[in-house]
Amino acid sequence: MFWWIGVYAVLLWAYNSFLESLSSVIWGTIRSVVRKEKLSQRYGPWAVITGATDGIGKCYAECLASKGLNIMLISRTESKLIKVASEIEQKYGVETQWIQVDFSDGPHIYADLHEKLGSIDIGLLVNNVGFLPELGSFAQNTESDLLTLINLNVMATTMLTHMILPAMKSRRRGIVINVASSSGYVPIPYLTAYSASKAFVVNFSLALSHELRGTGVECQVVSPSIVQTNMAHQYTDGIPWYVLVLEPDQMARWGVFTIGKTAHTCGHWLHCLQIIWWAFLPLTLAIRFAGGLFVKDVNKMK
Repeated sequence: MFWWIGVYAVLLWAYNSFLESLSSVIWGTIRSVVRKEKLSQRYGPWAVITGATDGIGKCYAECLASKGLNIMLISRTESKLIKVASEIEQKYGVETQWIQVDFSDGPHIYADLHEKLGSIDIGLLVNNVGFLPELGSFAQNTESDLLTLINLNVMATTMLTHMILPAMKSRRRGIVINVASSSGYVPIPYLTAYSASKAFVVNFSLALSHELRGTGVECQVVSPSIVQTNMAHQYTDGIPWYVLVLEPDQMARWGVFTIGKTAHTCGHWLHCLQIIWWAFLPLTLAIRFAGGLFVKDVNKMK
């Protein structure tokens, strides 16, 4: 008699877990093939990427440059910015600019950023910069680490998005891409503050995507699982075989493929498959399991 409740529950789980995003990607792919519209035509000529000299950010910059977008690199190390900008110009024949800034310095940096970014027609903003404290319990995190985490993972995404949106809305085109993490779906013990910051990015992005409907501007959140970056090197060696660790170029290529097709993605389809099964677990069990992935590494560091 009540079998339909079970059917509804399964369909709801499937829709929330993957069907909504999958259908959007399929429809978006068909639309892009039919329209033959380049990213620069749809959104604008410039892509701004934060945390752009290493890992996911650098790979996003290269992938977007390969599609003809001019690249604005933002990072804290001038020598790396010069090197990456030169490599992208030579390889892809696009224009590059760069801004050296340390997001951990706090709120005062944004007035200068606003002035420097105001002169270019930004079509894509990739909020990628982030910080992961040394693996350990929340009590072991230093005050400096926690302030850096908030400045990079929360404030940078919030402030840059708020800075760029008015111009995008006035042009009625553009997209904000916020790089979050699968740790934003389930609280992760021993990554406590980090997973909380990524939950902020997920919720912020999904809510903003809804707000922007009808404006011509989009917001996408990208929530990959573990990617082999400098930030993640401290714990990737201890990850069990059944947890897939991707290279940053793999994740970025698929992430760029999903731009304009879905507001919510894990980036690479293999990470999507890996993350879906979390929804099968009761939250308490999921938290315990997630903490178990890192507790051995934490104990080794004591």
